[in-house]
Amino acid sequence: MPTYNFQCNVCGLRFEASAKLTDYKTPKPCTACGKPAERLVPTDVHGVFEQPATGPVPQNTGVSEFDTHVDRVIGKSAEQGWEAHAERYEEKLGVMTRTGASGYDLSKTLDGGWKVMKPGERRAVETARAINNRVMGTLIQQKRSSQEAPSVNR
Repeated sequence: MPTYNFQCNVCGLRFEASAKLTDYKTPKPCTACGKPAERLVPTDVHGVFEQPATGPVPQNTGVSEFDTHVDRVIGKSAEQGWEAHAERYEEKLGVMTRTGASGYDLSKTLDGGWKVMKPGERRAVETARAINNRVMGTLIQQKRSSQEAPSVNR
């Protein structure tokens, strides 16, 4: 049940009271003098929807117009994303087919296209990848050993 603000016309007290959505216009008795108090019209409205996630479907906020609009926006965004992904993939396959290069031989250009790396560039990429793999392996080992170490009470 929503909470509304009321103000007594007799003693001037402002207070909050819950009311059904259908009874929001009905005056409430003042908590100080008991006289009927009118509901104040809000100057701003705030709301929070705490609907638990129910899986891969969009959440239901309880406001059907909002949900329908959000669902359409999410669907359109996903559709555009997959179309862009397919275009990039086709472009990459085209470069690989024309040049005989593998995916490991390609590099993205600043304009989002693809180019075949020169031998020096390819060696630099392989060196960077090897360093990254070693560092990540070390970090994973450290994390595992710290989780397996017995805790010390201080």
